[in-house]
Amino acid sequence: MIVSVSDFDIKSPLPPRKVPTLDGSEDTSNVAPPTSETVPPLPAEPPHSLPPPKEVNLKKFLPILGIVGVLILIGVVVSKFLLPNLRGVTNQTETTLTYWGLWEDNSTLEGIINEYESKNPGVKIVYRKNSKTDYRTRLQGRLSKADTAEEVPDIFRIHATWLPMMKDYLAPVPSDIATTVQLDGDFYNTYKSDIKENGKYWGIPLMYDGLALFYNKSILDSAGIQPPKTWWGLRDAAKKLTVKDPSGKINVAGVAMGVTDNVDHWSDIIGAMMKQNGVDVFKGDDANTQKLKGVLTFYTLFRTTDQVWDESLPPSTQAFANGKLAFYFAPSWRIFDIDAMNPSLNYAVAPIPQLPTLDGVDPAKIESGEIQGNLTQINWSSYWIEGVNAKSKNQKEAWKFLTFLAAKENLEKFYQSASAVRSFGEIYPRKSMAAELASNVKVKAFTDMADTASNWYLASRTFDDGVNDEMTKYFTDAINGIVQKNSTPDEVMPALQAGISQVVAKYRLTRM
Repeated sequence: MIVSVSDFDIKSPLPPRKVPTLDGSEDTSNVAPPTSETVPPLPAEPPHSLPPPKEVNLKKFLPILGIVGVLILIGVVVSKFLLPNLRGVTNQTETTLTYWGLWEDNSTLEGIINEYESKNPGVKIVYRKNSKTDYRTRLQGRLSKADTAEEVPDIFRIHATWLPMMKDYLAPVPSDIATTVQLDGDFYNTYKSDIKENGKYWGIPLMYDGLALFYNKSILDSAGIQPPKTWWGLRDAAKKLTVKDPSGKINVAGVAMGVTDNVDHWSDIIGAMMKQNGVDVFKGDDANTQKLKGVLTFYTLFRTTDQVWDESLPPSTQAFANGKLAFYFAPSWRIFDIDAMNPSLNYAVAPIPQLPTLDGVDPAKIESGEIQGNLTQINWSSYWIEGVNAKSKNQKEAWKFLTFLAAKENLEKFYQSASAVRSFGEIYPRKSMAAELASNVKVKAFTDMADTASNWYLASRTFDDGVNDEMTKYFTDAINGIVQKNSTPDEVMPALQAGISQVVAKYRLTRM
């Protein structure tokens, strides 16, 4: 059965669809004409108009507008002025202090540096251990550069005798720092005579060292000899303790003195003898000339007359470590060398010999103890100090760090840290700390002499290629002239004095 569409009474909610014809017109046969049901009636009257706007009371909004204005103003101020400054604080690079050292490894100072950095946020310490080779010239070359150049040190270690060469690059210790550190009150007197000029210190010492007399206890005990108190006592003991074979070759030497080539620290010995004998190179009178000639004469007697040492022997440090030398002069750091070469060597350390202070006193009575005292008590120091770059922009922070290092508790930490890698650390520069080292009998001799010591420009092994090396060269020539060329002390004196005067003028030296 066929059902047509007309059989269904479809009341679709959609309007009738226009059906296109073949000619493109629209078929309207199925489109119902509009009726009152399909076309909505027009409204009887137009819609009502919008109600008139209400009058706004602006006075109610004035406080709000004021607050908004203030907030905008604050925003402008913050964005224009405060934020750039805050960004500057946030992005500000930390203060970096470059510290050039010479002898201590980084590990020795690491703990102290870390402690300082933790207590001083924003400060970084960069420590660099340098090689001793050409150190002074490399340092001086670096300090000659602008402070903006790469790795110009703010703090650096120099030998105390380098002040004439380095003063132009050094900032003097500020008076308040010197007071805080107690340089005048608690540090050995040698620092006052050596590194203080015109009322100002030119560095802060963190250590002390000098010259002492090492002696082989086994050799002295077997001969029943005590460490000598005077130079004449040393000479007598050295002659008694020297052992030679039938051919005259020295098997055991009495003391390493008399020549220069194989006597380690011979220039320090000469320097100490000059000070004890009252030599003043700034005086050209006959009395001073005789004093200087007396030093050269006495020193060379150990080779020319007594023959207790000669050029055929090994270097004095090696000879002493090998047990073939009774007396040997050296600074404290040589203890490390000797202990490394011969840990079983039976030796001790004593103060250096002195001169009698009264004419006509029999040195033998002083040695026996029959006469007490009457000795010069003048000793020899040779040490390093920490200086601050005069061009550094971080001087204030540099002095603050050195003040920290020089404090008693940090000197102790420094000493303990160094003692972890060797038998002892650097000798304390403070008088009040000497008792802490009294138990080390080898170190005690150095602290006993420290407060009566001073230095001059004959310090050995500073490797300065400057004032010490040049001064030493003239004394080398004088001693070799006496020993090797059989010249008399009178004959070598003119050239020596001329050389001394040349070095004094070149470096503008002003003190003995």
